[in-house]
Amino acid sequence: MVYEDSTPVAPPQALSLPLAPIRAIYPLIVVNVLAFIPYLSTLLNLEDIWYLTLSLGGLIPLAVLDYYQLWRLITAGFLHFDFLHIAFNMYALYNIGRSAERLFGTGRFLLGYLLSLLSGSVLVTALAGRETISAGASGAIMGIVGMLLIYSKNYREVPAVNAMFGGMLRIALLNLGIGLLPGISLWGHLGGLLGGLAAGWALCPRYQIIAGTEWSPARITEEWWSRRETQRLALVTAGLVAALVLTLWVR
Repeated sequence: MVYEDSTPVAPPQALSLPLAPIRAIYPLIVVNVLAFIPYLSTLLNLEDIWYLTLSLGGLIPLAVLDYYQLWRLITAGFLHFDFLHIAFNMYALYNIGRSAERLFGTGRFLLGYLLSLLSGSVLVTALAGRETISAGASGAIMGIVGMLLIYSKNYREVPAVNAMFGGMLRIALLNLGIGLLPGISLWGHLGGLLGGLAAGWALCPRYQIIAGTEWSPARITEEWWSRRETQRLALVTAGLVAALVLTLWVR
């Protein structure tokens, strides 16, 4: 007589990556919109826009290099010259930023956003004309693209994530091409992208699979912040500070 095991075999279970709630994108958009309100009084007068941007904290290398107005490296990332400028950037921040925040989590996302913003500003200060004035969130947004490029490369075995890599790569190349147009900051775009790639390398989350039991299904959870993230973040920050110090010294 042959006995067969009648224990049912559980069907394969599809596991989903943990997604964080969206908390930072909307406040970032609000801050950018509030900073744009004074521009409504300029009536597209280029001279008024130039002086207003300068007074509100736009990035002009001369002010950073000769007068050490380092706050411009940050404040410039929240200013926009006209309605089309802010509308395009906020649309991109809303669409791309939500994906990045859900995958990285709010804390990691904000750190990456700030590092990318600063990286773009530092490269503008290092390589743009000394009296060129720059503003806009495009450097930070390019950094978000860089973060998603690293994430999709690290988790390319997940079909949906693998498909994202091609889309982010096309966006990066397109915006670098746009940076070659007159009036567009190529160095801001490139610096933001490089900062985002570095931030993605330092901050990309890691996961672990929790085996299921008869009471709870298997699931994927994000690992806690570890020494590796701290070390990598410190290295990226040190590199950014070194680049700024070198720029101030050489230029």
